[in-house]
Amino acid sequence: MNKSEKDPVKIQTMFSTIAPRYDLLNSVLSLGIDRRWRRFAVDQLVKRENAHYLDVATGTCDVALEIVNSLKGSKVTGVDFSEGMLELGKEKILNAGLNDRIDVRLGDASDLPFEDNTFDGSIIAFGIRNVQDYKKGISEMGRVVKSGCRVVILEFTTMQSRMFKPFYIFYITKVLPFIGEIISGKKGAYKYLPDSMLSFPVPEELKKAMEETGLQDVRYYKLTFGIVAVHVGTVK
Repeated sequence: MNKSEKDPVKIQTMFSTIAPRYDLLNSVLSLGIDRRWRRFAVDQLVKRENAHYLDVATGTCDVALEIVNSLKGSKVTGVDFSEGMLELGKEKILNAGLNDRIDVRLGDASDLPFEDNTFDGSIIAFGIRNVQDYKKGISEMGRVVKSGCRVVILEFTTMQSRMFKPFYIFYITKVLPFIGEIISGKKGAYKYLPDSMLSFPVPEELKKAMEETGLQDVRYYKLTFGIVAVHVGTVK
């Protein structure tokens, strides 16, 4: 999948369309394991007293909520380019009584509306592959983070295990679109997702891309047989 196929307007419209069933679909399609993945990713952030973190592509704010529930005294600013997703996120924040700790706004991952060295860490979960220029997105996530703090990326991978790869490919290309269409009621929306997953760089390539943006001590952790990987880089 090349940059031209990642039309921001089309992707933005797609996510707003599937927003009402997005959380349910994530849980069903990942068999509930997505919560564990998010917890692991959040745990990679540098812990600081009264820290302020940035959640890029915050969507319905699951990661933002995980941060404030896990890291005492922390605050989160979440940005996303889908109004539909953010509306649901705001509702979840309100219901949790966390308006004073989580602020969300419209924003583009490729051009974050924040000053340099603003946050104590930035994180993105299942969103970097949707950024037209993902290297620019990573660079922006590093730019707004303070020295010594981390950029964390949770993303699906193209599974490398020979044993599980055939089953994984079948699941994401056949089963995922079928179930996604039934639950969301939106034909075609869940065809883009497996395409974007299969075309995204393997973990070692993403590690190199993070290093090219200036991040240091970049490492990654493969989770659940390599279905997803959590990449971590430190801002110098």
